Amino acid sequence: MMKKVMLALACAVAMGTAQADVLLVENFNDVNALRDGDQWIFENASEPPGIAPGWVQGNPDVFEAHMGEPNAYIASSFQSAAPNGQLDDRLFTPLFSLENGAVATFWLRGANDFGFFDMVVYGYTDGGADPLDFILQEVTTAPDGWTQYSITIDARAGDGRLGFVHTGPEATSNYVGLDTLRIVDGREGDVPEPATLLIMGIGLAGLAASRRR
Repeated sequence: MMKKVMLALACAVAMGTAQADVLLVENFNDVNALRDGDQWIFENASEPPGIAPGWVQGNPDVFEAHMGEPNAYIASSFQSAAPNGQLDDRLFTPLFSLENGAVATFWLRGANDFGFFDMVVYGYTDGGADPLDFILQEVTTAPDGWTQYSITIDARAGDGRLGFVHTGPEATSNYVGLDTLRIVDGREGDVPEPATLLIMGIGLAGLAASRRR
């Protein structure tokens, strides 16, 4: 009987230490490498475009990264649009599986100088790289300080992308940073909490003791 209890406890521990599949992790240590690759999609669709190319390596003189090296984040500024233009600076992740759904978390921050604010639209698509393709989208004003956001992605066939758009009038926009992006398989919520596993273990051990009396 004790061997069976120990086996059950081992299984419970294995369940507790199991991790959901990590679909994407990006800390933006080298944005140029992302640009040079063929998986991330960068598009500055601002009208008319400005002198900045779009999303670029973070500038630690404005503010430092959420974690890691001071410039280890990705940023977009008002200069992506020409003076008095309209910002539409787009960034889309590589494709990832939607088969089991997913949960995405990321950190966002704005350089909210007085009189300026930065709007960011984020959401997911079924593989497209256009904000018009968003299946679910949220709009936020980038906070003055690194803040974590999350989005739950429903399960569906095929692959998807997560997208971010720095938008708004150039005249009232400033600078926004994105950091510490993580996308995990949506099955993560099925993993029991450690406290639940402890209760299971105590219960199994008690059952074994009662049967040995």
